[in-house]
Amino acid sequence: MKTIPFIVVFLLVSMFTVAQEDDTEYFKEDYLRNANFIYKENIKSVLIYKEGFEMSAPLVRLNSADKLIFSFDDLNGDYEKYEYTIVHCDADWNDSDLMPNEYLESFHSDYVDDFQFAVNTMQDYTHYKHYIPNDMVRYRLSGNYVLKVYTSGDPENVIFTRRFYVMDPKVNLHARIKAPSRVEERNTRQEVVFSIGTAGFSIGDPHREIMVTIMQNGRWDNAITDLKPRQVRGSELVYDYDGVNVFDGGSDFRYFDMKSLRYNSMRVKAIEYTPATGYQVFLHDDKVKKKNVYENTQESMNGRFLIKSEDMNYTDFESDYAMVHFFLPYDTPLIHGKLYLFGGLTEWNFLPANELTYDYEAGGFRASIMLKQGYYNYKYMLLPNDSKIGDVTFIEGNFFATNNEYSFFVYYRPLGGRYDQLINVTSMFSHPN
Repeated sequence: MKTIPFIVVFLLVSMFTVAQEDDTEYFKEDYLRNANFIYKENIKSVLIYKEGFEMSAPLVRLNSADKLIFSFDDLNGDYEKYEYTIVHCDADWNDSDLMPNEYLESFHSDYVDDFQFAVNTMQDYTHYKHYIPNDMVRYRLSGNYVLKVYTSGDPENVIFTRRFYVMDPKVNLHARIKAPSRVEERNTRQEVVFSIGTAGFSIGDPHREIMVTIMQNGRWDNAITDLKPRQVRGSELVYDYDGVNVFDGGSDFRYFDMKSLRYNSMRVKAIEYTPATGYQVFLHDDKVKKKNVYENTQESMNGRFLIKSEDMNYTDFESDYAMVHFFLPYDTPLIHGKLYLFGGLTEWNFLPANELTYDYEAGGFRASIMLKQGYYNYKYMLLPNDSKIGDVTFIEGNFFATNNEYSFFVYYRPLGGRYDQLINVTSMFSHPN
């Protein structure tokens, strides 16, 4: 298996969202979450990534030259003054007990002052971009952080939140994927076995001071959290539980290419434009995947997306927007759950805007989402009634051979400590391409 220490290539663009919280509060527009979330309908294409690679994880090393870039579009098309701040969180993404001056070296907020009006586009928008750390906002501690961007002068009027990570590497992690111990799961699920090497780093009580989270692709709904070592062998912490660190294999992500709006590219059936409705992109009809046949998709990016235009020179402010239409033929509506478009394009969330509706006349499920030009991955995910964990098997199938990305986050809080340090982040693929 291929292991990539310190870099979580995910989307995680993007990376990083939370499982559906309390149903009543979660859907309120003003309910702030320490998660990836957009609170205003006019805000689109939010990105946060390590400088140099737009599809990288929002992960930087403490006390290094690493920088994070964050950007977004405001479809109102005018200039709006925005500010941002960052909040330190614990391993479970709750606000830490620290005061801002304990985890920030300088000011608590700054302006997003780099902007560009869209040029040569049918959809008006203003593109904003900024980077951290900088002379105004600098973090001093490792751990989980949430970026909050809000209307200037009104910190409660948040337009979006984004998770990011500051790592201070102190331990090593080695992992592999194996077939599950249970015979009936060996063709459909993937078991994660890993160990942490602590040589040179003193840990008094590993069972109380070390916490590990495992994420599959960019999903938070099925993440395994607060893992404790099963064995301690000298300077090695062993996590070889049978039947605990197990994930559904799922199947490779579906995809479509919308880098150009001048011709039909991969998976695009038709492109229409009128001044009244703007660009409309119709994808070829999808299908329910066969449950006993694995389909290897070379175009899968484990759920990420890449904003890119082949029609213009400057992707950030010359890429246009289109309403993208999805259709999945299916004989009957569902009563045991709801279907959602799922992946980086929907921020890995189960929200009403991403839910598919049943078209009785056409005999299938439909959904439409406004997206910026680019290349996208997605899946159809069932969210069963009374569940917060999506079921990938129902539409997509479930295979051990699927190439999934696993991300490991190792946190350390010494006895008496007041915050969770992030001391290792490692990413690996279950089946190298």
